[in-house]
Amino acid sequence: MPILPRPPQLVILDCDGVLVNSEPIFNRVLHKFLLSVGAQLSFDACCQQFTGKSKSDVEHYLTAQGLKIPDNWSDRFYDTALTALHHQVEPIPGARTAVTQVLAAGIPCCVASNGLMKKMQVTLGRTGMVHLFAGNMFSAYDIGASKPAPDVFLHAARANHVQPENCVVIEDSPSGFEAAERAAMPCFAYLPDHAQHLEDLHGAHPFSDMATLPAMIGL
Repeated sequence: MPILPRPPQLVILDCDGVLVNSEPIFNRVLHKFLLSVGAQLSFDACCQQFTGKSKSDVEHYLTAQGLKIPDNWSDRFYDTALTALHHQVEPIPGARTAVTQVLAAGIPCCVASNGLMKKMQVTLGRTGMVHLFAGNMFSAYDIGASKPAPDVFLHAARANHVQPENCVVIEDSPSGFEAAERAAMPCFAYLPDHAQHLEDLHGAHPFSDMATLPAMIGL
């Protein structure tokens, strides 16, 4: 049963946790780094704190904890994280088929992530999906404002010559849900394993199976 009143003109997908199951791998590397600089938090707390967040969020956390931010920490950290992702990341079940079906219906799909472009290239490359988004991937790092700011979604819409109300966003984190709300774009919340507080959804429609995406948008 379609959720939208009509099919969208553009599907904007987050990358981590929507297309690729990268967050557990990335958060393991991040947790190890945070412990190494003196942070005291569990792995579960690390996941809750930083899923869907950006480099600046990590730095703000360290500053708030009174911890020194190591020089050039992100270069070393990302080298380790990208190596782990290159060897371990797997696609989200049903994601590749869903995107292929949407594209076959003539609706463009793009990726808009808080992650680095080279991270998207690694994860989508390993999982065989990077060709589906050739020339249509956008990083908040390049735009200059990370989610929950709406900038990366609005930039993706402009790049595809589509008005925000004619887009649909597929996200998995509260920062992404908020960014979609602020961009005035309908949003689907991919939540396969856990419940989310309704106030954290920011009006997004929850679903648990990526294979159902084409039907939900009216295809």
